Amino acid sequence: MPTPLALYMLELINNDRAQFGLDPVVLGNNPAAQIHAQDMFDNYYLSHWGTDGLKPYARYTLGGGMNYEQENSAYSGWYDRSVDPGSYATIVPAEELQQLEYQMMYGDADSNWGHRDNILNKWHKKVSIGIAFDSRRLTLVQQFEGEYNEFTGMPVLDNGVLSLSGRITVGELDSVALFFDPLPQPLNQSDLLNGPKSYSLGTRVATIVSPPPPGYYYSRLPADAVQASSWNISGGAFSVRADVKTAVDRHGPGVYTVVVWTKSGTDYVILTNYSLFVR
Repeated sequence: MPTPLALYMLELINNDRAQFGLDPVVLGNNPAAQIHAQDMFDNYYLSHWGTDGLKPYARYTLGGGMNYEQENSAYSGWYDRSVDPGSYATIVPAEELQQLEYQMMYGDADSNWGHRDNILNKWHKKVSIGIAFDSRRLTLVQQFEGEYNEFTGMPVLDNGVLSLSGRITVGELDSVALFFDPLPQPLNQSDLLNGPKSYSLGTRVATIVSPPPPGYYYSRLPADAVQASSWNISGGAFSVRADVKTAVDRHGPGVYTVVVWTKSGTDYVILTNYSLFVR
C-alpha cells in the first residue's frame, strides 16, 4: 500500500501538471525509487548514482521496469555527519516535500530546469516515488516512466546477437540503439558528493538500422551502424534482430542498455531503456 506521504507527493506532482494542462500520472510500483531514496538517506548523499554504482535506468530495469524512466532526486536537511545534527532544524516531512517540489518547479535554474521538464513531460504515464526521512533530513526520488511498450520477447544478447520484440501503443517504430556503461563499481559518500550527480545514457556503441529494400543500399551510415538481420513491423507489433558482436567484443563486459524510439507526429518518444548486464 502506498504511504500517505507518497500519495501527497503524487498530488503535488499532478497539481503542477494540471496547471500546464497535462494529464495526471498514476502511482507506479517500481521499487527502484524507494531503494535509491533509502540509499541516499542511509549514506548521506544526493546523486542519481547509487553506492552500488548503478545509474537510474539500470536500477529501474533490475526493479522489473520495461519502459523508459526519467528520475528526479532531492535531499533536504543534515548530511554532514561531522556536524552536530542539533544545529539543523527539525523537519516536517510533508512541508519538506512541498518545498522540494516547489524548488524543482520554480528554482531549478542551476539544473537547467531538468527537474521541472521531467515533471511536465507530457508523455509520462506513471511515477514511482521513494521517500526516506527522520526528524532532521529527508530524501526524495521521483522516477517517471511511460507505458507505451509491451515486450513479447524481452531484449536478449546471445553470443553477440541482440533480439527483442514487442507491441507499441503510440507512433511507429523509428530506431533502436545500444549504449554501453562499464560494470558498476561501489561508490562511497565522498565519491557521490564529489562526482557527477546527473546522469545520461552511456556511450552509444551500435545504431540498429533496418535492411534496405532489395536492390537498394545505404550510401551513408553512422560509423556505429549495424544493419538488422531481421526488422519486422506489423501494425503495432515489432521484432528486431541484429548482430552486434563487434561492438560487444570491442567494449567487453558492462551494462548494455537497449533504447527504442518511436515517432508520433513530430515527437520522438523513447519506448524503453532496458539494461542488459554482460559479465
